[in-house]
Amino acid sequence: MEFSHKGPPETFSNVEACIDKLLQVVGKQIVLGLPLGLGKANHFVNTLYARAAQDPSISLTIFTALTLERPRAKGDISRRFIQPLLDSIYSQYQDLAYVPARRKGYLPSNIRVIEFFMQPGSLLGNSYAQQHHVSANYTQVPGELINRGVNVIAQMVAPSEQGDKYSLSCNPDLTRPVLELAAQHKNYPIYLLGEVNTQLPYIDGSSELPANAFDFLLAGEAFNTPLFALPALPVTYTEYGIAFHIASLIEDGGTLQLGIGAIGDAVCHALRLRHQQGSLFERLLDDLVEGGGECYREGLPPRTEPFRRGLYAASEMVPHGFLHLRRMGVLTRKVYADATLQHLLDSDQITDTVQEETLLALKNAGRIHCPLTMADTEFLQRFGIIDPSYSWRGHKLLTPDGEEEECDLHSEHGRRRLIGSCLNNKIVGGTWLHGGFYLGPELMYRELRELDLQERDGLDMIDIYFTNDLRCQRALKVAQRQHARFINSAMMVTLGGAVVSDALADNRVVSGVGGQYNFVAQAWDLPGARSIIALPSVSMRDGVCESNIVWEYSHATIPRHLRDIVVTEYGAVDLRGKTDRDVMVAMLSICDARFQAGLLERAKRAGKIEKSFSIPERFNKNTPEYLAGVFDSEKYLAELPHYPLGTDFTDEEALLAVALQHLRAADKSGWKKLTSIFKGRRVWHDKSPDADYIQRCLQRMGYDHTETYEHRLEAYIVAAALEESIDPRRPLRRE
Repeated sequence: MEFSHKGPPETFSNVEACIDKLLQVVGKQIVLGLPLGLGKANHFVNTLYARAAQDPSISLTIFTALTLERPRAKGDISRRFIQPLLDSIYSQYQDLAYVPARRKGYLPSNIRVIEFFMQPGSLLGNSYAQQHHVSANYTQVPGELINRGVNVIAQMVAPSEQGDKYSLSCNPDLTRPVLELAAQHKNYPIYLLGEVNTQLPYIDGSSELPANAFDFLLAGEAFNTPLFALPALPVTYTEYGIAFHIASLIEDGGTLQLGIGAIGDAVCHALRLRHQQGSLFERLLDDLVEGGGECYREGLPPRTEPFRRGLYAASEMVPHGFLHLRRMGVLTRKVYADATLQHLLDSDQITDTVQEETLLALKNAGRIHCPLTMADTEFLQRFGIIDPSYSWRGHKLLTPDGEEEECDLHSEHGRRRLIGSCLNNKIVGGTWLHGGFYLGPELMYRELRELDLQERDGLDMIDIYFTNDLRCQRALKVAQRQHARFINSAMMVTLGGAVVSDALADNRVVSGVGGQYNFVAQAWDLPGARSIIALPSVSMRDGVCESNIVWEYSHATIPRHLRDIVVTEYGAVDLRGKTDRDVMVAMLSICDARFQAGLLERAKRAGKIEKSFSIPERFNKNTPEYLAGVFDSEKYLAELPHYPLGTDFTDEEALLAVALQHLRAADKSGWKKLTSIFKGRRVWHDKSPDADYIQRCLQRMGYDHTETYEHRLEAYIVAAALEESIDPRRPLRRE
């Protein structure tokens, strides 16, 4: 759908002047829609917020999601790590003004902030945010915005070189469908404001809008600020264990959806190893499944072959790992915006190189006619299959010299004249990635800015209805999304297969539903598709290790009748179509061994598993020690870096992040702390060259000037964690 207004947008370099004009045309009742994540127009929002805070006659409702905040420290150790990051990575980032006000409960009564997805875990203790959360599937949000009367959308945009277009870049996901819905309502008043930032990567295709689609533009050097960077988290053995199992479930020639985080990074790295180092991947997978739940994935044999056909990505979230997979030769399968053409390519009836057979196959499939119609000609030229110099006239084509010539598909001469200069060229318009929004480290943004034109043409940022739903263009999506694998994370899964991903038992929201339900529904609706839920088997909660596989929970994000594949570090199980008894037995096979007996007893008491059943001995190996033992070889560890996709951190910061992660997961008992202090004291006083790295990390934390007794004890604990985190066989990042 084309979005345009009658005249060019009003362009401002001064935000106050822009808001003056906005209030004139919109009035003082503003319902402001902001993109989730990266694409918010922070300068505009902050100035509008300040204006509304000073003028109670202005009613401002902000509807958004995933408000990004600079990291916040909890405790002295965390503060020592985070504070220098605020001065480096985030020094020029402009925080949203409503963030501290909401945190402290100071939002003016005439301003409301409503979110449908929150930065995971960041607002559990914030009553205002909890009360103003809207639980909605991602695809429901555009309609919800229209129902709430959204009248302004403000978004950061990237300018084209010519200045005639602007790219929604990181966030066409909701903006495009909201504009489309507004256009369907006669005389619906909605104003689009673009805050122009030249540091935002320019993405062509569906995310481009003409300049006259905007009512207002903010442009100038003041708006060219660095993008919010989300540094990669270190990947643990747990995430690598999950990732190798998942990577073996991905079909060559298939479709991939994936989220952000350490599990996503690990999955992308495991897919690279499968593609480029197949024998190592296969050996490591064999070692992992020796005691795991692989026997419960009937019909899903482990896939270890390289990706000869390649994968195509269709994902609401575009993680950094997708660019990694593209460079590594994994994301190479291209899809085309025509179902028949896509089917012919996937069934190997034609190749992506234009030949006479291309025309014949399209004719035999009924996609084009003989002689060609005008629509046929437009279709073929759009995909670069017939010569663009020809123009259709009544069943004839004009040569470049203007002479009419009969071109019949039945004759070799006619076909060759039609194809002309396109012979042996690649079919144009192929897309290797459809995405809704992106967010990641500065490394990712730099790679996107540096993509050459050919690579950028294959990346299409598009609306959320396309990535998350099948109702529109269903036939095309069925043709494109072959062997789809939708990979999402969970906090807990019940023994019966219900998935808990968004909130706690007391109804406090951790994040939100987002697109998870959309993708699970697609997996059940698409032929050959599967939903994969990634789940670490245990979590540390208040210093206590608890199972993430639970007997029951007060609510579910994904109900048990949609259970499909669940993966922990101990294996993958196929739950689709299984009886309740078999589902529970399968879930026990990938549960941490410390919690199997208690869960089995609950199942037996409920009559769900027979009294005589015993957990097979091979599943007693489901322990962190067994997992660490699998990876404990120089050959394996050399290929399992802490940061497989790289990191924005310095080497010292990268290692400290690993150490602090280790501390958070460590036993909090007094005896364990005392042991760590004695070990750390030894490390602290070690001045040998081998300890130089640790000393530099401690200096980065400011412990070289520590004098108080409490800070010295902290330094000892950090030093011990650093020593335990360093393994010379395991690199920090992939070279």
